[in-house]
Amino acid sequence: MKLNEVIRTRRQALGLTQEQLAQKLGVSAPAVNKWERNLNYPDITLLPVLARTLGVDLNTLLSFQEDLTDQEIGLFLNQLYETSQEAGCGAAFQLARDKLREYPNSDKLAYNAAGMLAGVLALQPEDGGPERQAQEAEVSALYERCVRSADSQVREWSTYTLASRCVKTGELDRAEELLGQLSDTHREKRELRARLRWAQGRREEAWVLVEQELFNQALTIQFTLMSMLDWALKEEDREWAQVLADTAVRAGEVFDLSDYAVLSTPFQMAAADQDGPKALALLDRLLHSLTVPWDLAASPLYPHLPTKDAVGEDQRALIPPILDSMERDPECAFLRETPGYAELIQRYRNEVT
Repeated sequence: MKLNEVIRTRRQALGLTQEQLAQKLGVSAPAVNKWERNLNYPDITLLPVLARTLGVDLNTLLSFQEDLTDQEIGLFLNQLYETSQEAGCGAAFQLARDKLREYPNSDKLAYNAAGMLAGVLALQPEDGGPERQAQEAEVSALYERCVRSADSQVREWSTYTLASRCVKTGELDRAEELLGQLSDTHREKRELRARLRWAQGRREEAWVLVEQELFNQALTIQFTLMSMLDWALKEEDREWAQVLADTAVRAGEVFDLSDYAVLSTPFQMAAADQDGPKALALLDRLLHSLTVPWDLAASPLYPHLPTKDAVGEDQRALIPPILDSMERDPECAFLRETPGYAELIQRYRNEVT
């Protein structure tokens, strides 16, 4: 609330008339009336007495607030968008400037305002002349400010966003500098590096990076589906579990994942159903898939990735711990009683020794 609103609201909450408040402060009733109508301000020497009389501190009286809450920022962004639609980009930019002057230390406000203003500009015709260029520069300046923020989340996403803008505008040296400032844990860093390498004309590197990103995302999808399947089975929702298992198989096939990844969820389902013969047959296929080299580059999705000739050896190393787990896991007791189990286990132990 503004000063006039604080005075009026607190006076009314205390059950005071304007005349009674004026008497306590030693001023005239018309003076209080002007304060509340925002036509005049109290003398600075009256502020401490006014605050005590109204039962608030000076910060509350003067509406001093260092930062906005996330909800308040969200409401302001809605206002910013509505202003852009009703009064145009220029009015939205002015509204943002006014708010940022009111909260000069709020990097979160600056970051979110920059994002909204950038979105508003994206909806406008490309050829906006000097005014459009000035507005784009103003957005970039807000991101530049946030790159130095003490808030790590604001700093990370501002760095990423500004680097992306620099790639788009051809400021590749600045984009490279910003890329180096991003933490390695930033989930979009590889994708950003790929776009930068492409813009730099380093096409082979760009392809490798983007294909690695696709492969990693495919694995993430697969692992997530396997976790969901495990939870569905724990909740004894067999129908939902089957949907998840089938989806994982299709996803593995679409993204050309290894046979081991594709077969894992059918094995989970067979194990949950304690279907010994089916689980044993799938276990045989799973273990066999670990004994042959897996050439990821043979997939049409990953032609630029290095050939995985050594993966066969790496995957073989997974077999002994899997076999040991089968021997110890109580949930695999049904499988150990299945005819042919002992022979299968011994065959694969011999193969890796």
